[in-house]
Amino acid sequence: MKLFFHISVCTLLVGCTINYSFNGGKVPHGAETIQIDYFPISSKAPLASGLSSQSFTEALRDVFLAQTKLDMVSDKGDLVFQGEIVTYNITPINISSSSETADQNRLTMGVQVNYYLGGDSLIFDRQFKRFADYDSNKEFTSIEEDLLAEINDQLTQDIFNASLGDW
Repeated sequence: MKLFFHISVCTLLVGCTINYSFNGGKVPHGAETIQIDYFPISSKAPLASGLSSQSFTEALRDVFLAQTKLDMVSDKGDLVFQGEIVTYNITPINISSSSETADQNRLTMGVQVNYYLGGDSLIFDRQFKRFADYDSNKEFTSIEEDLLAEINDQLTQDIFNASLGDW
């Protein structure tokens, strides 16, 4: 009986494998490089500033460099991300009943992302959107950079999870 138990345990242990990645994401087999092109502002997002394109593109590159062992290249990457900023708007929220003005505003940013494997095999073409709220009594231009940092953190993690996060 003991022999049967030991053989069963050994068989169970040998038969079980654990897939674990130390680099934070499930990188496709053989991929060593990543190309993340500049995300321009689409005509659909006329309110977006140049700061939004530059900060988003850099934030997306930073996430992939920090969470994978892929090398960043400017051309012919094994993984390629392209797209554009398609939504950038401010809407009033939390309307005060006494003054009928907004106590807070919401900045919403959306990006259209095309993710390719090997440069020509489209894995997905998706839109990602996130927002950040702020007090309406604050000057937008003085807090835009902080709001973009908050939104970019969320957007870039969403894109990473959708592409390599295996969620």
